[in-house]
Amino acid sequence: MLLALPAAAASFSACWVATELDRYGIEQQITRCRISGGDIVDYASDNSVPDQLYPQPGTDLDGACWYYTSRSGYWVISDLYANGDVLLGYTDGTDGSFAVIVGRFPRCTSEPTPASDPEGDAWSYVTQYVHPPPIPELNPVPGDGITGLDTYVAVPIPDDHTAQLTDGTGTSLDLFIEVSAVIVDWGDGEVSTYPANTTLLSGYPDGIATHMYETKGDHDYVITVSYDWTARWRVAGGAWQALDVPNTSTSVAYPVSEIISVITD
Repeated sequence: MLLALPAAAASFSACWVATELDRYGIEQQITRCRISGGDIVDYASDNSVPDQLYPQPGTDLDGACWYYTSRSGYWVISDLYANGDVLLGYTDGTDGSFAVIVGRFPRCTSEPTPASDPEGDAWSYVTQYVHPPPIPELNPVPGDGITGLDTYVAVPIPDDHTAQLTDGTGTSLDLFIEVSAVIVDWGDGEVSTYPANTTLLSGYPDGIATHMYETKGDHDYVITVSYDWTARWRVAGGAWQALDVPNTSTSVAYPVSEIISVITD
């Protein structure tokens, strides 16, 4: 017996197709849905499900497949075949245009396990990689800073990093991570941004990251050096999507002394 719920009663974590015998003993295809919360409800068809549904790749007992869910995402159906297979595409999530066609998937015929979310996978990988803060070298070293004398900062730059991930549906994900700039907060109100170039940030005597303190200050200055990270990802062959990765920073207390000229007899 098929059950139905009011339109606002629940959302659905997964809807797949199953075969049931009707009262005449004839096999009929139905839509079977797992309600978010635990229960399973059967419907006569996809159109009978009282919620807006979105395609999603996953895996069931037979392998990679596709199903419907109430959770909207980046996936869209590019083409639908008579046997229920679909050609799935991955969009940029804004205007619905295709970034890439991923492949042809059969309809799930048992409860599916969701495929990994590409953006979530990208975030997970990037947050594991983007962790080393800069290790600046100061000249003069902390304790020897003097007003009227240039202070140099040397900063090593990590190499650009690329990776490719593949989930259970065969979807490939490209990632690119780099330090796009180095930001130095000199602690006296001046903040400078430099290109991420090891030669330019080589420190004393040829580096470009320099600053002259005009006054001694009431307390030690605090120099904060930050990597400005850039990370982007894409389903292989599609358009790049940016990730807003936070900077990683290192702060160093930097006392500055003042040279006072004294006239003596």
